[in-house]
Amino acid sequence: MRLPTSILSRIAPLAVLIPLAACSTTGEPSAGPTFATFSPVRPPVSSELAAPCIAAAASKYVLSASNIKAVDERAVGGGVNEVSLKVDIRNALCTVTDKGKVRSVVDTMPKSADQVAAEEAAAAKKAAGGTAAPAKKSKKKQAQQQEG
Repeated sequence: MRLPTSILSRIAPLAVLIPLAACSTTGEPSAGPTFATFSPVRPPVSSELAAPCIAAAASKYVLSASNIKAVDERAVGGGVNEVSLKVDIRNALCTVTDKGKVRSVVDTMPKSADQVAAEEAAAAKKAAGGTAAPAKKSKKKQAQQQEG
């Protein structure tokens, strides 16, 4: 006995499965109403300002430029602009001139509690002299100190 090979026999199973796939859900429906969220439309950042800022941030944070995105720009005055950057998981602010000379790249995110604690521990260790390695003295200098 031979299986039917007509085009209808090939399409019929798909015609049954497509409505089932459209009706299936993967989670529970939400009980409350959902509201659309709107984000403000920002004009794109000019490439003359974004490119030098991205390059400066890449060298400061030792990241590739693909991990850095220019988000916003604003003119400060006197030919100086500020470009907001999204650097991996951080936010940064780049100060750049109209000619593309980067003045600074500064973190704008506050430090987390563990970052502050780690910096305080490192400062305390440095103040106690824990990081400074003792200088090695030559045998000649050691003999002179023992004699005198």
